Amino acid sequence: MTDSNGRPHDPSKRPKGPRPGGPKRRPGPRPGPAPSGPRPGTARQSPIGVRRVEGEPFFELVHPPCVEETDLDYQEGLEIWEAGEPEEARDALRFALEGCPDNLWVHVALGDLAYKEFRDPKLAMGHYGYAFELAHRALPADFAGKLPRDHAPNRPFHDALLGLVSCLRAIGEEREADELRKLLEKLR
Repeated sequence: MTDSNGRPHDPSKRPKGPRPGGPKRRPGPRPGPAPSGPRPGTARQSPIGVRRVEGEPFFELVHPPCVEETDLDYQEGLEIWEAGEPEEARDALRFALEGCPDNLWVHVALGDLAYKEFRDPKLAMGHYGYAFELAHRALPADFAGKLPRDHAPNRPFHDALLGLVSCLRAIGEEREADELRKLLEKLR
């Protein structure tokens, strides 16, 4: 079994006991290397970055460090959902989001829960749409490169786009869904 990062998922490696504690991160600038792309202060600024993959003809999204820091909580949420407890999974995923509000994987998982388990496309659109906007703002306005879905850092962006398209179709917004589908095809 693999998680949405494309990494092997082994529940036996999760430490037993309560979730790791520690100080909560506040929204705002994240430490670490500055992402490439738009200059800070522009309207398209995002905590997500984009860079060309060395030796490859495509690009990848660069996620903030808090994504790795909250991975155990994200994994726990997925495990709880797999165990058939969607409400508890939602709580665990929300906990992960508190530690990393810009985690695309968590937003996609919450969108999936809202859409698949709670049959609420409007709530799902909020999570998918937020993940999409975070990643889309990282792309320069004239971006003409490829962000392939099979490259793990790009997967949540594609999953958010696909989820958003499904939700838009579910509420009868076919034209917007078609526009997003064209964007998805362009990035592949």
